[in-house]
Amino acid sequence: MWLRTRRDQKSSLSGRRRRRFPGLRSYPVLLLVAAQAVFLSFFPSSHAEAPGVLVRWYGHAFIYLIASSGIRIAIDPFGDETVHYHFPAALQADVVLISNEANDRSAGERIQGSPQVFRSVAATGTNNARGLLFRGITTFRDKSQGAIHGHNTAFVFDLDGIRFAHLGDLGHPLTPELQAEFGKVDVLFLPVGRDTLLVSELDKIASDLSARIIVPIAYRTELSGDLELRPLSEYLDSRPNIRWIDGSEFSLTASELPSAPMIYAFRGTP
Repeated sequence: MWLRTRRDQKSSLSGRRRRRFPGLRSYPVLLLVAAQAVFLSFFPSSHAEAPGVLVRWYGHAFIYLIASSGIRIAIDPFGDETVHYHFPAALQADVVLISNEANDRSAGERIQGSPQVFRSVAATGTNNARGLLFRGITTFRDKSQGAIHGHNTAFVFDLDGIRFAHLGDLGHPLTPELQAEFGKVDVLFLPVGRDTLLVSELDKIASDLSARIIVPIAYRTELSGDLELRPLSEYLDSRPNIRWIDGSEFSLTASELPSAPMIYAFRGTP
């Protein structure tokens, strides 16, 4: 009898404890869920938008790109004997691409950070520069196979799912063979200033490459020195498909590429 009473008392006490703390058994589950939420917060969803590519124009044909991986690419940095744009102090890059040896495009020595430098004709073909695969394509700076102004190397590469092409100082329309080398391009840095190419020929180059964003470069401004170049206004000529960029840079993700060709024009000078 005494034993049964003790057992009954323990059972009754246990029942009262359960009633007093009804959620006690659920605490471990709640703690586990909270821990999982904290853990997952450190890892972005696989569907999250990539940071994209930063595109910066330093003047004339000098384009500087930073991919989401952090790799920095400088293309056609200008020297100090021709154009008068401000060259950024202590600018660092991982890769420097130079289309030709003219002073307004070949100052790779001004870039800091011990970059790999690929110069004009020596940069043709497929190259691997610190993980960046790019292709240098042999072209010319005139319509006479380089007899007047010499060779030019255009560059094409992919960053963050976007295909970029910088034409350097291209001076002629594209042949079908060259079109095949480039493939379809998403962002085209198009030198629009030289009168070697008519505006209609520039438009055909952009069309041949199926460019979705055309960025005009190497046109006349008050900082162009003695270079004979057409101004940006002559190339744009009241086109409807212009997006004006305030300042000298923009960022871009693959999902932001327009479905129809757009011209991204920089307002003013760097």
